[in-house]
Amino acid sequence: MVLLETALAIPLLAAVAIALAWGISLGATSMALGDAARLAAREIARGVDVSAAVAAALAEAPQADVQVHEEGGSVVVTAVQDVRPPGPLLSGLAVTLSQRVAVPREWT
Repeated sequence: MVLLETALAIPLLAAVAIALAWGISLGATSMALGDAARLAAREIARGVDVSAAVAAALAEAPQADVQVHEEGGSVVVTAVQDVRPPGPLLSGLAVTLSQRVAVPREWT
């Protein structure tokens, strides 16, 4: 009886461990997106070329889609990334992470 319970519990525990690790990686990816968007917005607000700032943001978050636009007197940068879970167990749970940063333009 104990052998059967162990045989059923081990795959369940493995799935829970994979889900927890993926959750942690989602947090890290979200932080990287925020850092990339913040970096690009600050650089553009200081007068750096938009393409150079977007390239710097993509160096921080290589798989992100970085969009830049003006809103009033601010530079708004949005970084979006689709994240798929590891392995086939959670294959239907894709998540889209997004970070939006607005920085006022510096006047020189």
